[in-house]
Amino acid sequence: MRWDRIFAIVLIIVCLLAALGNWLGNPRRTEVASDRLGRTGTAAQVALVEIYGTISDEPTTPFGSADNSNSNAIIKSIRQARKDGVKAILLHINSPGGTAAASQAVYNELMRTRNETPIQIVASMGDVAASGGYYVASAAHHIVANPATTTGSIGVIIRTQNLSSLLNKVGIETGNIKSGQYKDILSPFREISAGEQAILQGIVTESYQQFLDAIVAGRKISLEQLKPLADGRIFTGTQAQQVKLVDSLGNTHDALMKAAQLAKISGEPTVRNYSSPGWRDSLGIFFSSVTNRFIPNIRELQMARWQKIPLTLWE
Repeated sequence: MRWDRIFAIVLIIVCLLAALGNWLGNPRRTEVASDRLGRTGTAAQVALVEIYGTISDEPTTPFGSADNSNSNAIIKSIRQARKDGVKAILLHINSPGGTAAASQAVYNELMRTRNETPIQIVASMGDVAASGGYYVASAAHHIVANPATTTGSIGVIIRTQNLSSLLNKVGIETGNIKSGQYKDILSPFREISAGEQAILQGIVTESYQQFLDAIVAGRKISLEQLKPLADGRIFTGTQAQQVKLVDSLGNTHDALMKAAQLAKISGEPTVRNYSSPGWRDSLGIFFSSVTNRFIPNIRELQMARWQKIPLTLWE
């Protein structure tokens, strides 16, 4: 057997053992196990749902989700919290946004919870809760931001590129055999046509209106008040509070206390982290961290695939 194969097998075994040890000794895991029953032997009162990174419907790895931004995983956590009969959901959001459909799907699940149950939803904003991140937060009964949080960026974007001049300089010609006039819409190898511009602008306009309608439905703000703020600009948490995009300033603990107040929970509430990874997800996180260490730009390479779905609520 070749030495490189032996080394690869040994490396895989070491990685698996390390991931297993990380899972068994994960303090978050222990916390979740104890908090499931709470300090008084009853079910947890508050469900913590974490939303980190770019929100998308991106497929998970064979080992599970490598982060807390997969919309299906977030929705699953919300449904499980609802099934368990928690009194409140605490969203911890640290996200620059995501794809339109994925952000909308999470928002819809939160609004379903809000409209069909007495569960109180409080959003706690971290470093960033912008665009799609704010979309999700707007489904909460109450939004808490840190004074320095970056939020807002309410809008929709489709990015286009035209590389035809560069290709002409190096003598590269491109062509398409297509079934219809617009099958190669957003091709980077030619200038966008007026018809394509109209189609794409129509999509952006409709998605933008859906975004605005969602915020109006979730927040105590009228469309007339919202529109001047929804031109893509960003706000600090302090600025966002002044224009009523968020309700109060504070950290995650303040948000937890607000959730307890709204849900009429006396004393310190018991919390269960519904985003805590299982063993498959722990392996996914471990291998993701190893991959990122050796291939620093792997996340950007993965997201490049999503340019085929260009409608985004981020950047």
